[in-house]
Amino acid sequence: MKPDEILSYCLENFKGTVFTESWGERGIFYNPDYTLKRGIYVLTIKEKDGKNDKASDLNRENTFRVNL
Repeated sequence: MKPDEILSYCLENFKGTVFTESWGERGIFYNPDYTLKRGIYVLTIKEKDGKNDKASDLNRENTFRVNL
């Protein structure tokens, strides 16, 4: 699966989830009816190395990390 497919699947199949973007990552939060300020992390996808995180070597083509 590709990152967009994973994000779409979560939003379509898990009630109360919302999409967010921050710090160069895209993610899914549980936040039914936006009752919480931000929500609760469910999943994040990181697609590039960051200043403090280069160990995953994400700057390779078609490489990403999913955090649950």
